[in-house]
This record gives sequence, structure tokens and C-alpha cells, in this order.
Amino acid sequence: MSENTLMRFWQQLPTGARLIAVLAVVVILAGACTRREAFPEDSDEPSEMAEGDSVAYDGQLLAQVVFDSIDYIVPPLDLMQPFIQEFGDGTVVDKVMIHKVQESRKDKAGYYLVGMGIRNGSYRAMALQLDVASDNSLYLSSKSKKFICAATAGCTFCFFTFSGSQITGCECESRAAGSFCEQKFSDSNQLLKNAKLRNLRDGETRIIEPLRTAN
Repeated sequence: MSENTLMRFWQQLPTGARLIAVLAVVVILAGACTRREAFPEDSDEPSEMAEGDSVAYDGQLLAQVVFDSIDYIVPPLDLMQPFIQEFGDGTVVDKVMIHKVQESRKDKAGYYLVGMGIRNGSYRAMALQLDVASDNSLYLSSKSKKFICAATAGCTFCFFTFSGSQITGCECESRAAGSFCEQKFSDSNQLLKNAKLRNLRDGETRIIEPLRTAN
């Protein structure tokens, strides 16, 4: 249809019909703008937050990586009791930190919240994999993977082994016969369930520590 034909058709329409057509176009354009604004292209939240709407993401912001340091949002001290409850076997946790895992520079860095302690004189550690946002904020959710490394009677200290940025097992620091560590794995955790946590961005003294890296 030519432009002249369209113009004659438009001029032949009653005034009321013209107004209705104009309003319809305005409504369609406004709806398109609204839909675009509702789905921003960029987000600072972990990718897990954007994957489907069937299950709400329950991640808690714990810290942020700033160059070679960790800026703690939640004090590590506040996480000791939740770790004790997550172990649930009498392990007394006395150290909590965030650890970076990166086998080589070509590997994407991974971050783990680690709690360490003692049970009946034997070393135990738990590592929870953190979700990383685009601004290097670190989140822990109930879907974060959980790794437990426990020393046996013949071992005094264990360490996690990894490939790339993923924990793959744990080993005893001693190679002596009878010295080994036991590993347990779970694809979920309840560390932050009912936990009361402070936020250091609410006016309290910030805790910034050098980033500990395994490579």
C-alpha cells in the first residue's frame, strides 16, 4: 500500500477512530518500555539469582574482594557459632576465613568460606563454596557446596586439594603410614539458617584482611 493511499485512508476515518488509533499506539509503546526496564541487562548479583523464578535465591552477602584483600561485610567472629552448629558433632571452631582457590592464572578464581577447629583433639575443617557477583561480592546460599575434611588419629593437620578452582578432596600433611584424612561432601548447607549476623557497613569498624590464596 502506497503512502498516498494510506494518507487518503487516514483522512477518511472519523475523528473518533483516529483518536482511538493514536491511543492504541501510545499504549503499545509504553508497554514495551516498561517491559524492557523490568529486565535490566546487567546485574551485580550472582548468576544463581537470575536463573529462573521457581526457587528464590537465599544468598547472604558476606564479603567483597577488593584487589588482593577481603572486605568483610559480616564479621568472621559472627560465623563461628553457625559453623559449630553446622558441624553438629562437638567440633569447636576457633577460626573462620575466606580463602581464594586458583591453581593457575588461566583458571577462574573460586572462593570458599572456611571454618577450622578441633574435635576430640583431631583437626577438622569445613569449606563452603561462595557465589561470586560481577562486582566481586561474595554470597553464601543454602545451595552452596559443603566440604568437610577430618583428621584421623594418625594425622595432626589436613588440607583440601583442588583442581582449577574446585575442591576435589583432602590430604594429611604427613605421608607416614596410617596418617590420612576423611572427606565428606554435601551439595547444600544450613550454616546461615536462623543465624543473627552483623553488617559492618552499618557504621561499625570494617575488617579488611589480606586475601589468602591456594595456588
